[in-house]
Amino acid sequence: MASLSLCIPGLLPPVTDLVKQDIPPIPCLEKILGHASRQRHDRQKFAGLLAGLFNLAPDESGDYPVAPLTHLLDDITVPGDIWMRADPVHLHADQHQLILLDQTMFNLDQHDALVLANEVRTLLEDHDMIFEAPASDRWYIRLKNMPDVWTTPIYDVAGRDIHRFMPQGTGKNNWARLLNEIQMTLHNHPVNIERRQRGELEVNSLWFWGCGHLPDKIVCEWSMICCDEEISRACAKIADVDCRELTESFNDLMYDVLETDNILVIMSFGLRHHQYQDIRGWQDFIAYLEECWFTGLLDALGSGQLERLTIITEGQHFTINKSSFLKFWKRRKSILSYKSEND
Repeated sequence: MASLSLCIPGLLPPVTDLVKQDIPPIPCLEKILGHASRQRHDRQKFAGLLAGLFNLAPDESGDYPVAPLTHLLDDITVPGDIWMRADPVHLHADQHQLILLDQTMFNLDQHDALVLANEVRTLLEDHDMIFEAPASDRWYIRLKNMPDVWTTPIYDVAGRDIHRFMPQGTGKNNWARLLNEIQMTLHNHPVNIERRQRGELEVNSLWFWGCGHLPDKIVCEWSMICCDEEISRACAKIADVDCRELTESFNDLMYDVLETDNILVIMSFGLRHHQYQDIRGWQDFIAYLEECWFTGLLDALGSGQLERLTIITEGQHFTINKSSFLKFWKRRKSILSYKSEND
C-alpha cells in the first residue's frame, strides 16, 4: 500500500489572533485536513516529534541524545562517548529578557566560526571539557561523565527568553556560571566587534542541549526518509534506512511513493516562522506547501495512487485515504480552527 507521512512543524498558524483574510488560498490543504481523521498527541515540540518518529528515548541525563547523533554525521563518534551540543547563538537584550536567536536568523561564516570556536575551546579546556566545532552551526563538548543537569532543545528556545529554559538540576548553578564566563569571553572579542561594525549580529553566547550517548540501535517503521535536517539523517543512518534530501515538491517524490511504501518526509524549514512569530514568512510557507505539495497530494489521493497520507505536526496528526472523501458530512474548514482548538 502506497503510504506517505509528512512531518511539518509549523504547519498551523504561528499566532492565535489571525483572521481568515490573513490566510492565503489553500483549498487543497483545508480539504485534506477537513476530511482526515484527527488525533491529539502530547508531543508539542519538534525534538519530541522526531523522537516519536524514531522511537528515540531520553538518555539518563533526561535529554534526547541529539549531540552524539549529529556528531555522527559531522565526525566519527565512539558509542561510549558523552556529547553535548554547544551551539553558537545571539542573545538579544529586550527589557528584562534575553531572547535567543539561532542561526536561522544570522550568518556565521567559516572564518568567524573558527576564530570564535578557538576562543571557546581554550576556556572550556580549563573546565576539563573537550570542545569541537566541525560545522559553523553545530558545536560540541565531550564530557567525561553525564552532567548533573538536563537541558532544553534549541528549537524550543529560539525566539524566547532564555531564563525559563536554562539547564536544570543539581548542577544548574555551575552551568550558569560557565555560560556567564563564555558570554563575557565572547562579548568584546574582535570578531564580534567587527560583526557589530558590519551591522551583523554578534555570536555572544552558546546554547547547551541534547546531551547523551550514541544509541546502540534505532528501530523505525520507515522504508525511506526524505528530510532537510540532520537529526533525522543521523537516525536514518543508525536504522539503516535510505535517506535522501527533501525534494522541492510532491511531484518530485511521486515515483518513489509509487515504488516504495511507508515513506517519511520531514520538512523543518517552516519551523522558524513559528519560533519568531513571523506571520509573513508563514504565509509564504503555507502558500508554497499548497502549490508544491498539497495540490499534488489531493490529486494522488483522489486517483488512488496514494492510499494513505498522514500529516504530523505539533500536538496532533491527521490521517486520510481515498475513502475519507466519502464522508460527505465532513466539510472543509479554515486552518485557523485547528490552531485554536489545539491551544
